[in-house]
Formats: sequence, C-alpha cells, structure tokens
Amino acid sequence: MTKPPSAPGAPRDDARLLATLVDTAGSVMIGLRTDFTVFLWNRAAEQLYGVARTKALECNYLESFLPARHRAPVAKNLRAALDGVPMRNYVAPLTLPNGKRRILLWNVDRVPGEDGEGFGLVAVGQDITQRQEAEERFRLVFEHSHDGLLLSDETGVLDCNPAALQMLGREKHELIGRRPAEYSPPRQPDGLPSDEKSRALGRQTLSTGTQRFEWSHQRPDGSIVPVDVAVRHATLAGKRISVVSWHDLTHRKEMEREHEALERKLVQTQKLEAVGRLAGGVAHDFNNLLTAVRNGIELALESIGEGTQAHRDLCVSVDAVDRAAGLTRQLLAYSRHDSARVERLDLAGLACGTLRLMRTSIPAGIGVHSDCPHPAVVVADRSQLEQVVMNLLLNARDAIGGSGDLYLSVHADKDAGVARLRVRDTGVGMDDATRARIFEPFFTTKRLGGGTGLGLAVVYGVVAQAGGEIQVTSAPGEGSTFEVTLPLANWGEEHVSAAPGEHDGAERTILLVEDEDIVRQSTARLLSRLGWRVLVAEDGAAGWETFQRHADELAMVVTDVRMPRMDGLALARKIRTSAPDVPVLIVSGYDRVDGSSASAVEGTRFLAKPFKLSTLTEALEATLRRN
Repeated sequence: MTKPPSAPGAPRDDARLLATLVDTAGSVMIGLRTDFTVFLWNRAAEQLYGVARTKALECNYLESFLPARHRAPVAKNLRAALDGVPMRNYVAPLTLPNGKRRILLWNVDRVPGEDGEGFGLVAVGQDITQRQEAEERFRLVFEHSHDGLLLSDETGVLDCNPAALQMLGREKHELIGRRPAEYSPPRQPDGLPSDEKSRALGRQTLSTGTQRFEWSHQRPDGSIVPVDVAVRHATLAGKRISVVSWHDLTHRKEMEREHEALERKLVQTQKLEAVGRLAGGVAHDFNNLLTAVRNGIELALESIGEGTQAHRDLCVSVDAVDRAAGLTRQLLAYSRHDSARVERLDLAGLACGTLRLMRTSIPAGIGVHSDCPHPAVVVADRSQLEQVVMNLLLNARDAIGGSGDLYLSVHADKDAGVARLRVRDTGVGMDDATRARIFEPFFTTKRLGGGTGLGLAVVYGVVAQAGGEIQVTSAPGEGSTFEVTLPLANWGEEHVSAAPGEHDGAERTILLVEDEDIVRQSTARLLSRLGWRVLVAEDGAAGWETFQRHADELAMVVTDVRMPRMDGLALARKIRTSAPDVPVLIVSGYDRVDGSSASAVEGTRFLAKPFKLSTLTEALEATLRRN
C-alpha cells in the first residue's frame, strides 16, 4: 500500500503552499533581515530587477539594488518599520540596475522572530508605473486643456481644471460642491430659469447617459459666458459621476452677432438701393413730363403780354415746375444719379459756416455748440455737402423741439484717413424700428405737412455718392447722434470745370432725337424760336438714319439718353466717330450716371431735364464753343 498524502494544514504542506503563493504572486515580494540582507526574492522580483533569486539572496539590498543617493532615506524608513512603524502605500521611484526607472507602491511590515524581536522585514511592492503615467497624461490633458473640464456628482462639482476657472473668473474652492445653476444668471437666453433648466437637463442625462447643449454662465462681475456643454456619465470607484466639458462660445457668438449685423446692413443697403432705383426711375420719367410742361409754359409766355393775369398765372406755374424739379433732384441725389461738381473743400469750415447761416432758424431755447478746430479737406460737391449739413441740423432741431442742446463737430482722423462730421442732439431719440427706416424716402415721424421725408434720404445718397458712410446712435429719451465719415482728400486731387462760352447758332440746322412725343414737340418749338432749323427723330436708330442723310447740313445734335433701339450715348459715339466736327448735346431726366457717361464721349456736353429756356440757350452755345 502507498502512504496517503499529508492532510492539509501539515507544517510541511503549509510551507510549500506559502512558497508557491509567494513565488506566483504578481507583486514583488522581498524579505530583508535586520542587516538588510535578502532572504526572500520571488519571481516578480526577479523579473523587475533582472536578477535571479540565487544571485540576490544574501546580498545587501541597499548596496546591491539601490543608487547611492537613495540608500540613506530608504534605510531610515526600513529601520522605522523594524521598530514597529509599518509603511503603508508608500510610493517611491526606483532606478533598476539596468538604469530603467519604475514607480512602485510599497507596503512594508516587520517579521517577528521566535523571541518576539524583529527577525526582519517583508516588503510587498506593486509596479504602478503605467498607472502613474496614465494618471499623469490625464492630469496634463486636464490641466492644460483650453476647454473647461469638470467632474461632478449629485452633490456638485468634485474637481475642475484651470480653463473652467478662467472662464468663470473664480477660484476652485468657489466651484467645489456647487451646482451649475449657482454660477449662472437667473434665466437662460431662452427665458427658462437656470435652476429649473439645469435639473431638467440632469434628468435627461441620467436617462440617455450623454447630453450636449448650450448654456450661459455668469462671472462675479455680471458678464455672461456662453458655453457649449457636453456631459457624459461614467463610474469612478463604483460611484456614478458626470464628466463635463465646456467650450467657450464667446468668440463664436461675437462672430455670429457681427454676421447678423452685416446681414441686416446688407438687407438694408439692398432695400435702400432698390428704393433708390425706383426713386431714380420715377424722377427720370417725372423730369420728362416737367420738361414738356415747362417748354409749353415758356412758349405760352412769349405769346402773352407781360402784366396780364394770364402771364402772372403762367409765371406761378413756372415756379411750381421749378419746385417740382427740386423735388426730383432730391430723389436723384438719394438714388445716386445726381450730377456732382466735386472740388477740394474744407468740411470743417463748410459745416460751421452752414451752422452760422442757420442759427436764426434754430429756436433761442436750443443751445448750439460747435467744435471745428482744424481743417478737414475732402473732395465733394459743395452744394450737396451743404445740403447734408443743413438736413442733419434741421433734423436735430426738430427732434429737440423747444429746448435742449445741439452739438456740431468736425475732426480729421488722419490715422483712419477720414473726416468725421458729427451732429448730436438731446431730443426725443428713436427706437430701433424707427432708426431702421429713417433713410427711406418719404418716411417721416413728423406730423402731416411737417416734412417731405426726403431730408435724411438725401443725406444717405449724397454721403454714399461721396464714398462715405453714415452711422446713427439713438435711444428713446436719450437723443440721437449722426456721424458722417468721408475720405480725406489727397493733396494731388484736383477738379477743373470748363466755363461755357458763347456762340451764335441762328439759322443753323440741328437734329433733335427724343422718344417722348410731348418733349420732342415742345423742345423742337423752343429750338425753332431760338432760330434753329430743327430735324427730329423718335429714337437713336432713327436719329442715326437722319444724321446720315443730313450730315453735311447739321451744326449740332441734341439727343436724349434712354431710348428704344439705340440709346443716346451709342448714337453720340457713332456721330463723333463719323463726323468729329459735329458737336453733341446730351439731355436726360437722369443727372449723374448719364452725365458721367456722356463726358466719356469726346465733344459732348450734358444738360439735365427739366431746363429753362435760358439754360438751354447757354448749353447750346457752350457745346458749339467747346467743339
């Protein structure tokens, strides 16, 4: 019979079991005598140090396995353990014999001898190098992230990184243990109370495990910090926590606001341009009608004796036509079709001079203050710029009413290259809805009959035509400020206008090209009264055919611009190419655009409708002299 194995618990079996457990343990186990010589060296120690058990046993641990600089502090800790003070969870770096560095978590206890005195020490170490490195990488990301990072649970914030503190302008102790709603404004941008919305989002995150939304926090100074929030639930040490990230949206929100402002400005500009084109078209057609009316009245006045009632009535009609023509000039100025006689002029002197002329039209109860200390030279049309200043001053006067203050200033901003004209009043001010419409033609807040609604529309058109901008700041009860910026003039800019001469056009042949019947007929009669033999054509193509048949007879051509089949400018170019010695006078219900185009055709001159008989005579003479 064979002998049965020893029963469990026998001393020999217990020793073998203990030796097996020590040798197969994943942790490093080292036994040291009181003189620090090694009596226990398990397989994990062999793998860590790269030294076999047979070589490690009986070696002095401090001298054989530690660098000289670490021996004294380690010896001190080991002696304390021998004296009965165990080492618990002691983290220490370790430099191995091969030069590699590891980080170990040590627990060291005394091993008592048979006499109760200390026999030695047993040190159990766990290699936590990878864990420590992972924690360090996480800490680097956590501490240096540009986004705010927080850990929280149901009690509030557990930890947060510097970026989160910087966003909120707070110290860490101010956030720990607090909920997001406690450092948020009372209500979120959607109007919901912050506390109520925070709890609702928390419940949603519990059910979904993740959530993303926008939130507004508040700094101690009251400023708002918009953030994009991403929340994800995780488990830490068996406890559910929330990992929260904040991305600061301040810059994006500012960009969105600027984009929205630009979009509003673009829409407003497009709207004003559309209204301007409409106003210009209406003014053009209206000028054609006024031309026919004025021509008819001029002809009638010549056949009626002066001093009669009929003559006086017709003179009143002429004045009404001129006033109507002034109205269309304002429309054309708004639509940027007004002819501009530009010159170098001092905006400061012009503005303050206009203010002095208008002082008597401003009530005595309004204090007038001017600040135009230095010249601010710009290139613009003097009369148009005077109109801008006058309209702004009148607008400020009417906004103030009986008493208040009006301020006018002009300064040259050489760094920005602009002249700044500012008119400020202490009047009733405007709300946003009114301010958005003030440059629309015919829009007015004045009582019926108190204004045409064209004053600020003209200001807008003239300033835009001069390459400038106008900004308005206003609020109800706080008055208004209008700031016009115009480019400062370059020293080399000049503008030379030619002076008309005199020429006797009597008994000469002239070709009149005009598509409007009533304008063509009345203008032809006026030309006949001036002694011209008149040939007429109803459009550019017919005019060209007539010109080819009578080229040798013609002393001049007068043509409208907007006509079917061939416009007046194309006709003028063909005539000047074919017969450079034949001058061309271009007339139009438009002013600026057609005029500037006409000037590009050599040998032509421009005349705006409606025109007086004397003005027509001067234009004919000047065109002949120029040619």
